[in-house]
Amino acid sequence: MKEKSDIEILQDYAKSTHRSIEVTEIPYPRTGIRSTQKFRRAVFMPNDARKTSFFVWFNDPYTKTIGQTVIFSGAFIPLSSRIKSRLEIRNRFILDKLNFFSKSKSNKTGNGAFDSKATILGDFDGAAKRLLLRADIQKQILLALDIRPHYHVSINQPQIDFVPELKGSATFSVLNAHGWEMDTDHIESIFKRIEKIADIIHVK
Repeated sequence: MKEKSDIEILQDYAKSTHRSIEVTEIPYPRTGIRSTQKFRRAVFMPNDARKTSFFVWFNDPYTKTIGQTVIFSGAFIPLSSRIKSRLEIRNRFILDKLNFFSKSKSNKTGNGAFDSKATILGDFDGAAKRLLLRADIQKQILLALDIRPHYHVSINQPQIDFVPELKGSATFSVLNAHGWEMDTDHIESIFKRIEKIADIIHVK
C-alpha cells in the first residue's frame, strides 16, 4: 500500500475533527531530465466555523531565508493593525546571557519572571509592547513555549498571504519555524493556546 503524503494525512485529520482544510500545490518547472518535481505547498485549516484562528503549513523549496528553504507551520490569529513590530519570542537559553556581541539584542518587558524565561527579538514598537506587558498574555506565551522547546511565538512573521482572513492583517502566531507539525496532540495544544490568546485580546 502506498504511504500517505503529509497533505493526505492532514486532510484525514481535518475530516476526523470535522474541520475544513484548504490545500494549494503549485509545481515548479523541472530543471533537468531527472530532476525531482518541486512544489510550493500552502495548507490552512480554521479551528472551527468562527474562523478565529488558523493552523497553517507552508513549504517553498525555492524561497530562501538566510540560505534556508522556507518551511514552517503554526497557528495564527489576526491582531490590531496598529501593531507594526516584527517579533520572535522563544525560550531563553543560557547562551542568551552571553550575547554581548550579538547584533540581535533582546527586548525586556520589565517582568523578571517572564524575561528570565523568554527572549524577545525584533523591533519592539509601543503597540506591541503594550500587548506583551500584559501579565495574562505573558502567561499564555510561556505556556505556548512549553508545548515543545523549539516553538516560537511570533508577531507579524512570517507573512501569511494565502489565508484570505489573514491577508494584509497583523498576526500573532505559535510557530514551528523549521518544519511541518504533524503530531495531532501538539496541533490541538497549539490551537487551544492560540484560541485562549485570541479570547484575551478580544479578537473578533
